[in-house]
Amino acid sequence: MFPKVSILIPTYNRPELFHKALKSALHQTYPNIEIIVCDNSDNNLTESIVKLYKGKFHPIKYFPNYKNLGPVKNQQKCLKLSIGEYINYLMDDDLLHPEKIEKMMQYFQNYEDVVLVTSHKQTIDRNGHIFHSNDISYAPLFQEDTILDGYTLGNMVLRDRINYIGAPTMVLFRKRDLDEPFGVFAGKQAQNNVDVASWLNLLTKGKAVYMAEALSYFRVHEAQLTQLGSWNAIAKGTRDWMNVVSDGPKRGYLI
Repeated sequence: MFPKVSILIPTYNRPELFHKALKSALHQTYPNIEIIVCDNSDNNLTESIVKLYKGKFHPIKYFPNYKNLGPVKNQQKCLKLSIGEYINYLMDDDLLHPEKIEKMMQYFQNYEDVVLVTSHKQTIDRNGHIFHSNDISYAPLFQEDTILDGYTLGNMVLRDRINYIGAPTMVLFRKRDLDEPFGVFAGKQAQNNVDVASWLNLLTKGKAVYMAEALSYFRVHEAQLTQLGSWNAIAKGTRDWMNVVSDGPKRGYLI
């Protein structure tokens, strides 16, 4: 019995990188997968790529947005349209290891109290070459697979204000355990740290698994760094951290 896993790809005007991300989803060894693509693009390049693969591999469901919804609402739309019991986002510039879903699902199938599984990641440049970063958030969290109490891991994130769990691509989670829209924590919508808000939500429901093997590839490139380094993004990120820290005790953190 293989529960269905939905791989969600929200995308916007990155056809070349999207194509690589999509292929990494299609090459998963886990046998029961659907792929949801929600497209904010202002052209049909992404749609033409999807048409190359529809009907040949795992089911691909393509949903164009005729008006740009923005990144957060596009991510939320993907989740609403999914029917999988488990969810793995795939950002359109990242890649999945072929065995990511299969290996992570083993923890869900063997441990009832696990609500999310994440792993170490490799950083890659625009051309897909692996490089090593001195950024602490990219360093391995543990040297071997480790199961953690949800509140313990959540308190680590809030204490240090570092997303130890990882970007959306890194994490596989059980859909029913997310009781607020993606990116919402304690009723507040995050604008920049959308993933952190949802990981903190999930960690109140059970345990997390950190896998030491690198099962995702996080792409760092000029367009991404320009966006993340803007004053607008920095201001939104600062406000998001303030919100989750101040609201943490409402959900059992920082007690």
